[in-house]
Amino acid sequence: MESTGHELPTWAPLPARADEVFDELAARVCAELRVQRALVVLVSKSGQVYPGAHGLPEPWETRRSMPLSHSMSLRVVSTGRPLVLRDAREDPELRDSPGVVDMQIVAYAAMPLADVHGRPIGVLSVSDDQPRDWSPQELAALHGLAAEAARRLQFQALELAEREAVATAARAAVAASRTADAARAAYVEAEAAADRARIAARLSQELQPAETLLEVLHGIDRFVRSPLGATVALLGLAETGSSDLRVWAAEAGSPPTTRVATGLHLTDAHPMATAVRERRPVPVGSRAAGEAEFPALARFPVGAESALAVPIVLGQHTAAAGLLVGWGHTRELDAPLSAVVTDLARHVGHALDRVLLRAQRLRLAATSPPVPVSA
Repeated sequence: MESTGHELPTWAPLPARADEVFDELAARVCAELRVQRALVVLVSKSGQVYPGAHGLPEPWETRRSMPLSHSMSLRVVSTGRPLVLRDAREDPELRDSPGVVDMQIVAYAAMPLADVHGRPIGVLSVSDDQPRDWSPQELAALHGLAAEAARRLQFQALELAEREAVATAARAAVAASRTADAARAAYVEAEAAADRARIAARLSQELQPAETLLEVLHGIDRFVRSPLGATVALLGLAETGSSDLRVWAAEAGSPPTTRVATGLHLTDAHPMATAVRERRPVPVGSRAAGEAEFPALARFPVGAESALAVPIVLGQHTAAAGLLVGWGHTRELDAPLSAVVTDLARHVGHALDRVLLRAQRLRLAATSPPVPVSA
């Protein structure tokens, strides 16, 4: 079998399904040549498909594809020349092929179909289950119909390729847009993270020299006014073994004070008590919603429209603590804001550790008897 020198394409230019145009052409071929079966066959490395068929038995009529092991078209595609057989059972290469044995192909004639580059990629074939001497008129008619099929194939293959190119470009545009959106989101997140880091560094520096609770409150007050723009900050502390939550306030227009507000307990339905008790951030979107969800908020008001309470973790002290930041207007309590307030609480916790331990040390020194000095 002489080769054309053209390598088979990886995939057929049309899919393995019935095509109305080629099915009509196959039916016309059967009528004009008075044959049992006519096929428009496309051959590739992956097998052969039948976009056009008339008289094709099942399951091939439904599948519209066969492996190359069943292909009688491969010789035509490989040589680029027509194949005309009076009786395929007498051909040494084809007589044992599945097409002859399983599909009972006897008389067979096939004309090559070329792509837009002139390379044979398929055939228009006719077959019967009885030997047949093909007349020159029949072969000429088959040749003309094959030329028509090739033109239709080229047009549809180009149209399909063009649609696929457009779809590929659209998919690439969508992917590029998503990548750009992701990059923008990553940039925004990186900027936000950098802002949070700068804020945390500033707060840490503010609180580093604090030695008293009043100095801690001063640091919190300056921080929550700018950059957070809050109007109130509450610091709650419950000593070890006590359910009483002592609260200190830093409010806009008033200097921070160590005046203790009493009457709040760790078991109360209050945002700060809940944050300390459950060790989680507790947002209050509005005063009305907050008082509905946390009844103790009504008798122990925060003095803000929106608020966010977070727990304070003390590493060196066994007391429990919490921080509540409030705004005089309704604002979105989103994840970045929660992260900033949580960072604030972390640094406040470090400062509280130092203050509480220092206070314990001073009390211990004041109550301890003097250490005798040996002579």
